[in-house]
Amino acid sequence: MTNKLLVGHADKTEQLLHINGGFLLLAEPDLCAAAQHKFPRAHVFDPLAHSFNPLKDMDYRGARDFAALLYGISPEGGNTLTVRNGRRALTRLLLSNKPRLDKLLPIPLTEMHEGTLEALATINDLLLSPVLTNVLCKPTNFSFKPTRKIIAKLDRAKLGDFDALVLGTLLIGQFQGQVIVPDAFYLREFHTSLIRQNRLIAGLNSFAEVSKTLEQTLLGIKDKLIFRTTPQDAEKLIIYTRHVEPNILVRQTGAEYTPAE
Repeated sequence: MTNKLLVGHADKTEQLLHINGGFLLLAEPDLCAAAQHKFPRAHVFDPLAHSFNPLKDMDYRGARDFAALLYGISPEGGNTLTVRNGRRALTRLLLSNKPRLDKLLPIPLTEMHEGTLEALATINDLLLSPVLTNVLCKPTNFSFKPTRKIIAKLDRAKLGDFDALVLGTLLIGQFQGQVIVPDAFYLREFHTSLIRQNRLIAGLNSFAEVSKTLEQTLLGIKDKLIFRTTPQDAEKLIIYTRHVEPNILVRQTGAEYTPAE
């Protein structure tokens, strides 16, 4: 497994798919088709046909990440007391050994408090989606062995941003091998754990697409491919190349390769 960063405006398909061994690839239709062509024996996860239980084997970190994601997606997901209490209660519920997301209601009901009510409302909002309900609440029919080549077919135009982001995050949580995230849309600060585990290949057009904290972590990845960048990104990336003039990165048509040490 390895970490690699591909940054800049270019078609990164060939470089993203230059990989051996098992992997999980989050793929829009064009990339999905290219990946299936290169890896015809790969297993395709189709959210309209497959399902898995995210609560099975979910650990503390997975529960915290999932709660952070759900509260972060909402435009109201700030750091208010209600949000903090709801996020904390949701983490507890996710670790409560309930069989499925739609069975999280605590018993006895007298244990309900404001934070728990907020957490349950968040899950109810999630399960308003027919796609997410089918994927997350039906019997598991897909395996996430890390030795598998798995192409996750995530068409945001059809699924919508919310469903695609939830599925992408939960799929990453299910897979313990090499993860390929070709789009900054799916990258969140809690994915820095993948970098610490040396198993994230990430693609993005510009660092403006991610938080400053995540930007600094991504810049720390030693193995980089730098394509045509924005002037702002060129200033940050020029020190990783053989050049001294940032405009070279703005004008280039190929890729500047920075090997891992």
